[in-house]
Amino acid sequence: MLPLMWRVGKNFIICSLLLAVGLWYGARWYFTHVYPIQLHVQQQVIAQMNAQHSSPLSYSEIPAMYRKAVIATEDRTFETNIGISFRGIGRALWVDIRGGQALQGGSTITQQLVHNTVLRQIPKSIGWKFIEMFDSVGLYDTMSKADVFMLYANDIYFGQQAYGLYAASEAYFGLPPSQLNAGELTMLAGLPNAPSDYDPFVNMKLARMRQKFVVSRMVLDGQVTKTQANAILNDPIQLQ
Repeated sequence: MLPLMWRVGKNFIICSLLLAVGLWYGARWYFTHVYPIQLHVQQQVIAQMNAQHSSPLSYSEIPAMYRKAVIATEDRTFETNIGISFRGIGRALWVDIRGGQALQGGSTITQQLVHNTVLRQIPKSIGWKFIEMFDSVGLYDTMSKADVFMLYANDIYFGQQAYGLYAASEAYFGLPPSQLNAGELTMLAGLPNAPSDYDPFVNMKLARMRQKFVVSRMVLDGQVTKTQANAILNDPIQLQ
């Protein structure tokens, strides 16, 4: 009886692995040949930037402090996840199911990029979230992490009619991102979560509170030390 159960279990594991591999490569073929998601996302970001007359930034032009702040706050597993976070998905789906509709947004940077580009015009629903997850895995499978982050930073909305990091830097501080200090960059990193609430022109106190949260996440993630965090929070914020 035991050898039979062992054989059945082994065969089940083998079949499951083969199915998973087949689905993975099938999805890769789909996102490469049938629906080239990388191209569609890039086109959407370019169209948005052209419409807003925004200046694009390459990955190397995005300040490291800003990248660290966003990853620590928005998606700590960005460098290693497959475009989705199973823990985040479980939490979001639970909220959605209880609410009877898609209330929670994408939790990873990749999901947010998909949400803001190829799914921008599609009404949210429970099914929409599964499409978002599928597309996010497809984007992970066909685009580098650097390109995902670069497109995200060039497309995300910061408030003040500013789409993209360059436009936001100019709108709030009158300077390009390369000339901002660490305090200003970490403040920008926190704005997209709720641009109207954290707008420093409107409510500097809330903007500062959000910045402190961002910096605390950087400490928790090991991106900066507590001493460095205090220095960042003491940097002057000079709005234009």
